[in-house]
Amino acid sequence: MSSAEVQAITVGRPDRAGRSRAGSPTALVVVVADAQPAAAALAAYQSVEAAMLPHFYLDRNGDLYQLVSTTRAGHGLGRAIWRGRSHNLDRVAVMISLEAPALTDLSEAQATVLADWLPLLLVQHDLLLADVSRLATDILGRNRVQPYLPPPPSVASADGLLLGRSVRSPEQELWVGLATVTWRQRGAQLRLNQAFSLHWGKFDLGAPLAANEPPPVALDGKTYNFQVFARDTIFNEGTQYAAVQSLANLLGPDIGAIPTGGVSRALIEASYRSALKASAARAPLEGKTEFRADWRFHFVALQANLGPALSGNYVTADRAFAVQVFAGDTLYTPMSRQSGCFFLSLTDPTSPQYAQLWAETYKVAGVPYNPTDPFHQRALELKLGTPLSGVLHETINGAPYDLQVFAYDTLYRGPDGVIRRMSELPRPAEVQTWQPRPAVAPAQPAQPVPQPAAPAPVSSISTAPEVVRAGPPRRDPNWPPMPDFNILTDRNGQRERILGKIEWVRKSGDDITITNDWAAQNLIEVSIPQLARFRNTNGGQIKFHRLAADQLRRLWQAWEDAGLLHLVLTFDGAWWPRTIRNNPTTLSNHAYGTAFDINAQWNAFYKPAALVGDRGSVRELVPIANALGFFWGGHWNYDGRGASDGMHFEWAVAR
Repeated sequence: MSSAEVQAITVGRPDRAGRSRAGSPTALVVVVADAQPAAAALAAYQSVEAAMLPHFYLDRNGDLYQLVSTTRAGHGLGRAIWRGRSHNLDRVAVMISLEAPALTDLSEAQATVLADWLPLLLVQHDLLLADVSRLATDILGRNRVQPYLPPPPSVASADGLLLGRSVRSPEQELWVGLATVTWRQRGAQLRLNQAFSLHWGKFDLGAPLAANEPPPVALDGKTYNFQVFARDTIFNEGTQYAAVQSLANLLGPDIGAIPTGGVSRALIEASYRSALKASAARAPLEGKTEFRADWRFHFVALQANLGPALSGNYVTADRAFAVQVFAGDTLYTPMSRQSGCFFLSLTDPTSPQYAQLWAETYKVAGVPYNPTDPFHQRALELKLGTPLSGVLHETINGAPYDLQVFAYDTLYRGPDGVIRRMSELPRPAEVQTWQPRPAVAPAQPAQPVPQPAAPAPVSSISTAPEVVRAGPPRRDPNWPPMPDFNILTDRNGQRERILGKIEWVRKSGDDITITNDWAAQNLIEVSIPQLARFRNTNGGQIKFHRLAADQLRRLWQAWEDAGLLHLVLTFDGAWWPRTIRNNPTTLSNHAYGTAFDINAQWNAFYKPAALVGDRGSVRELVPIANALGFFWGGHWNYDGRGASDGMHFEWAVAR
């Protein structure tokens, strides 16, 4: 159906109905739900004492009626807060009434009509999708204007047929049944003829943490529909419902800094709000619930890809621990050590707090913790994250099943008594063949990823790079500027392709043990005479990756040639087999032998780097480091206030 094919049925004399707009231009489209049957609603709208008179009415069958000309004002919206002030919306809005119990519960016919006709209406009035709104009541009982996007219609396949109607095997039907229960735990509904459900099934996003519901994210005149899952938040711009995009792709695989603005930051905050709202429907929330980039738990959760919070940030009843539950893990710290951050998944099961913290974790599912339950034990073994339900008893395809939903998978037990994973079942054909469409105008392209070439021969590159020699500005937290390259990341397996594959097991804390021959194949002893004065360098001998060794030598020589070595007060290590601090799933570049730390005392992790002129500053060293392909950790602004990793330098590109 095209926009031109949507014809409104005229009711009465729309050109005479309603009232004059009194010169006010049309600035909004406001959508409202009317739960009464269509015949009763249309009769009520035409009565002399009608409490509501919308411009358009759309019934469940997809029939569109026009009652008032859009050049005139309907009534029923009244006053509401819009753009920070109270306005008479009747004068400035086109009102669309929908036959529906709620704006999230439209029929397929209604969703299709809105998707086709609404853009044409907006063009006629020179409006944007961001101008489509709904009314919501705030905590003070005031009506407020909120952004609104209609629910998506069914996705059509390449041959024009609606998806979600394939013939399925018994195993595929079981997957659909389990998936339906999985979605239900957080108030969502699986619809295998819609883009978000198909995308979830195809790309293993973990359990839905909330329903796909308004309000969408509105930013810079654009509106973004989104839904939050345990492993990612997916979204689309405007009514490009099939052009599904990923927040994880916007952020990249190695989050050097929490975005301070833009679509990424808006989606992070919206994901927290949405997931916490769904949690509150199961059990009362304790503590603080807003997203804060300067809170250690929130920074660590983003770094470690734990998904949004499922609980508030609160103190346990015995005042022993600060706790916050996320989809992938529970973070906590003793109140006696509030600057710390520990993972429940890495906590020794014999420690006193282990059972207590699991009990706190199970609160988000609204069920008690039972450490001996076989589903819990299996989930621990498989590292499935936070439980989203207790053990449920369902009949699927006529057979009884026990199942439990966790953030990263759903476990089930059938008549044979064996506990299995839903993710191991075959997906229906429509899920297997699903591919998102490209967005016409991507909301926020991911940062370009550098493609390092093989290092050039030593003889072909001069030792001292060409850098600007102007004196560095004192007390400027924004100096030096970012380089023209980014860090080497795991995106598309790039870091592993260039530096080799490390196989590893955890040793303790962040430390790992490398279990293959990667170190023998890739690490070499590098002589750095400029480091001989530091006792922890074995006379200036350090281990570094063979691909970056020559650039490391030239870097230290260039610093010496520039008369800057006096700024290096301590050398704090290079190769160290470990994961990223606060991210137990990702290897640090220290493990790859491509990073080193200096002046750690004055440039602590998650603190602002020392400024030029202050003792311990390394900022003066950065322009030469950048010119020789090393990225400085001080360029990561983790919290938007300058918190970074100023001690850290890592090889990124061959120069």
